[in-house]
Amino acid sequence: MRISTSWAQQLSVNAMLDQQSRLQQTQMQLSTQKRILTASDDPAAAARIIDLNQSLKQTGQYHSNINAARDRLSMEDGVLQSATDILQRIHELGVQGMSGTNTANSRTAAAAELDALNGQLLNLANTKNANGEYMFSGLKSTTQPFSKDAGNPGAYDYVGDANSRLIQIDMGRQVTDSDPGTSVFGVPTGPSPATVPAPGSINNIFEAINKLSTDLKANAPSAASLGDISKALDNVTLTRASVGARLNALDNQESINSATALNIQTTLSATQDLDYAEAVSRFTQQTASLQAAQQTFTQVKKLSLFNYL
Repeated sequence: MRISTSWAQQLSVNAMLDQQSRLQQTQMQLSTQKRILTASDDPAAAARIIDLNQSLKQTGQYHSNINAARDRLSMEDGVLQSATDILQRIHELGVQGMSGTNTANSRTAAAAELDALNGQLLNLANTKNANGEYMFSGLKSTTQPFSKDAGNPGAYDYVGDANSRLIQIDMGRQVTDSDPGTSVFGVPTGPSPATVPAPGSINNIFEAINKLSTDLKANAPSAASLGDISKALDNVTLTRASVGARLNALDNQESINSATALNIQTTLSATQDLDYAEAVSRFTQQTASLQAAQQTFTQVKKLSLFNYL
């Protein structure tokens, strides 16, 4: 078989181009520290990397959701703690007012303090969170939830809704990051023609406090009114316990998600990261091979009879 001079030279050129291509691939791997640069390098691993990155991003979103829910629930817990303190003081005043040793004047003074505490409690019920949203309005977070009803003395209005926002903290797990005002402070009577219920059946905290204050001002304290305050205090305490349980759930899920993220990152690293020592060794070998190909080409160029004519 006869091989022409041009064909021998082309073989050398092809060998150099092949070595240059391999060397450039290794250089890119070393600079990026990634084993897989394009999907064609390893289609199965490239698909796996996409799935892992998507899972990692989703886990990161769950982490952000947990932080947001924790901030809102922690703020609600603080508000409920303040509400509990106020209600405990109101209950103390009610117990004192029931004592037969009190005079009409002392009961009137206690009623004045009750009215002030009721106003503080109403302000707490209308608290806004860090985003400027009303905490106890349900999903109608831009609307102030509670107010006195000007046309129905002793009654209050609620203009929020009974819904709660659900926050996704894992693939199959959600938590509510707030509580609607009616589940915390009770359903108010609202505008006329509705009438404020009799003591012992008042569900709304503000109306119960108002009724207790009215009783004391009339120098006729009622055990039923005091009972409404006790029920209100129990309800706030239960709500706070629920908030605490949700905060614990967030902490537990955060630990699970952190472990999941670590496992994903470990798998991702094993799939796409470069074996740096192996790549450096390969780079050295490929550099030597390219130099050899270049030297071979130089020698092949000399293999021509025209050089001896």
